[in-house]
Amino acid sequence: MHRTMHRVIAALAMATIGLLVWHHYGMERVIDLTARPDVRRDVMDDRWMGGTSRVTLERRGHAMTMRCQLARTIDWPACKYQFAISDTGAGIDLSEFESVTFDVSYRGPGRRSLRLMVLNYEPDMSTLDNPMSQKVNEVEFEVPASGIVRVPLNVLHTATWWIDYMKVPLDGTDMRIDNVTRVELLTGATSAGGEHVIELRSLQFHGKWITSDEMYMGLMAAWILCAVSWPVLAALQLRRELGDSGRRLALLGEINAALQLEARELVEQANTDPLTGALNRQGLRTALMSTASLLASPMAVVFADIDHFKRVNDGHGHDTGDAVLRAFAAAIHAEIRSNDRLVRWGGEEFLIVCPATGAEQARQLAEKLRATLHRAAWPAGLSVTASFGIAARAPDEDIGAVIKRADEALYAAKAAGRDCVVVDGATPAPEAWAPQPSGRHYD
Repeated sequence: MHRTMHRVIAALAMATIGLLVWHHYGMERVIDLTARPDVRRDVMDDRWMGGTSRVTLERRGHAMTMRCQLARTIDWPACKYQFAISDTGAGIDLSEFESVTFDVSYRGPGRRSLRLMVLNYEPDMSTLDNPMSQKVNEVEFEVPASGIVRVPLNVLHTATWWIDYMKVPLDGTDMRIDNVTRVELLTGATSAGGEHVIELRSLQFHGKWITSDEMYMGLMAAWILCAVSWPVLAALQLRRELGDSGRRLALLGEINAALQLEARELVEQANTDPLTGALNRQGLRTALMSTASLLASPMAVVFADIDHFKRVNDGHGHDTGDAVLRAFAAAIHAEIRSNDRLVRWGGEEFLIVCPATGAEQARQLAEKLRATLHRAAWPAGLSVTASFGIAARAPDEDIGAVIKRADEALYAAKAAGRDCVVVDGATPAPEAWAPQPSGRHYD
């Protein structure tokens, strides 16, 4: 029997390695919206919302060329490709896809960037008579000279303007793409006026036929079944042989403990931002639901935003930008209390949830963090500062409302010159704006 079990484990180990390799290098699933016959493809300009831009479309096989005469006569002028997947509210599930790739060429004035919007129909808030009620998940990216762009889908975020428009509560602001009815590709938010010629040759969503979670759960179930079956069979054999049952039972305990540890690690990965180690939005929801003390009054929320972070990425590349984000999160972690929660809200925005804390205590913490950033050593010799917005939770106030007030205070801090702290309802003091330390700095 021992020989048989050894063979089973060897076969299971080989199958595990084979599945991992196959999943990494193969098992590819692709949805091509530029070639799919049931998808309507068209273009649109901004005249429907009062703009004066003009757009035309030329087709050549699956390739589409959009000629946009962009006129900056409204706040957010744009021309866009539209890929209509469904008009009934029954879209396609892209939640198990990992990335979207574009084969595109771009000619035009100014910065060559595009915005991807993935619209998700959610029956509890979306209606067929109001297209704007569909959740808008978006990201903006640069178009390189090669024209080949890969965008991970996990960088999509729910558009802030859509959240404000729909007045969505916090628990409804998560990024979801499990019922996508339309995909749009727009000119950049800050595109210069003039003629923009964008040829789109392909737009493809890439995923796996079996998701990582499904594969890991299947492998875990197989190993658990193997781990559970082995001691049972071993016990029968040992009863006949009067052998060393204690040692085998101890081995079973070690295997089960290792499997439980792996399961806990998978849960932690789902709730944590992989770049900075801070909680993600899902992690904040989990913490709020599992830790009642976080919502106990008094409580304060600190919104922190790295000043001019885009210039770091543009001037030094995304690797340096990632290093700055990691260093920023580490500096914040080192100064906050163990019961505070640091959350990466999106991009360079971070949220600090401070239980049992009033507005003045939160302001003192933010000033301490601001001073810490001035003293810290940053990658590439940069000088990095941040703006802080603070709001204290009123009794029985919804956490989403507190976060919104802290966000408004953050915008006030940026309007006041950045590198300062603003408390909701207060005016920043001039002495709070300390001079920047020497070194390479982005204004």
